[in-house]
Amino acid sequence: MAQSISYKEGESIRFKINKHIELSENENYYVLKDEFGRKQLLKSDFYENYNFKIGQDIICRVDHINCSGKIFLEPEHPFYKEGKIYDFKINKAEITKDRTGKGVVSIKFIDNIGNVATCTLGSADFQEYTVGRHLSCKVERIKKGKLYLSLVNQKSQVDFNKGEYYKFKISDIKTLKDNIKYYILTDEQNNINLLKCEFYRHHNLKKGQIIECTIIKYSSKGYYILEPKHPYYEIGKTYEFEFVKEEKDAKSKITGDYDITVKDIFGEYVKFMSEKSLLIDGINPKSLKCKVSGVKKGKPLLNAETSERL
Repeated sequence: MAQSISYKEGESIRFKINKHIELSENENYYVLKDEFGRKQLLKSDFYENYNFKIGQDIICRVDHINCSGKIFLEPEHPFYKEGKIYDFKINKAEITKDRTGKGVVSIKFIDNIGNVATCTLGSADFQEYTVGRHLSCKVERIKKGKLYLSLVNQKSQVDFNKGEYYKFKISDIKTLKDNIKYYILTDEQNNINLLKCEFYRHHNLKKGQIIECTIIKYSSKGYYILEPKHPYYEIGKTYEFEFVKEEKDAKSKITGDYDITVKDIFGEYVKFMSEKSLLIDGINPKSLKCKVSGVKKGKPLLNAETSERL
């Protein structure tokens, strides 16, 4: 039985800070070790104000598992918790533009450890948000040691629950100011949400179509990141994938994990990580049976259950 990395997005894990290393001039990491001896890396530059020490035990949330299976951890903040409401004093406020070119108000605060915290509002009276004014804000997300906030009682978006599916209408397909082509989605309150077309070319999405999407996370830019249902794979089910290769990069050599590449039903490369080699007597298997644990950017997130040579 092959073993894949068992961490799941959103779960909290206790780690010990084993040591501090420098992989390159701009890459400094804490090497963390969990109770089973599995190692993970945490980029230390983002957490200078956390005052971490070698040998210290810390709690980290699995903030993100990317399409290649790489795991990104977020340690508990010394003062703040996601979902809680706190008082903040405005340090700066300015009008900026969102991805659609619409004017929005961007407010910046300084938190209790000296990091910048941000809150992005939809249409609002810019003159209301003067420097020094105190606002009650909800911590929507903590990422790389920074707080991303929403203003309490502001009803600019539907209050989505992560993991549930909601219906959206594809109201348009267009290229925006960043020269990227998007599906323009509208929810029940006509709020605009975006999907990059490049990730969903196998979904055969059309203008006017109603699709179901789940919420992946709250973006640091102040909007929800959506993921539509996959046209073939169902979360929790096991499928056979064509094996491509197994390798290790510089970080994997430290953590001991293997980077596995397979092909999905559409011939697209999909990567994930395994704690053990999936080779059979040193020889590549032709296929792997993998459980789909989620979907991100149109590709399945995988955990290898068994490997078999056909």
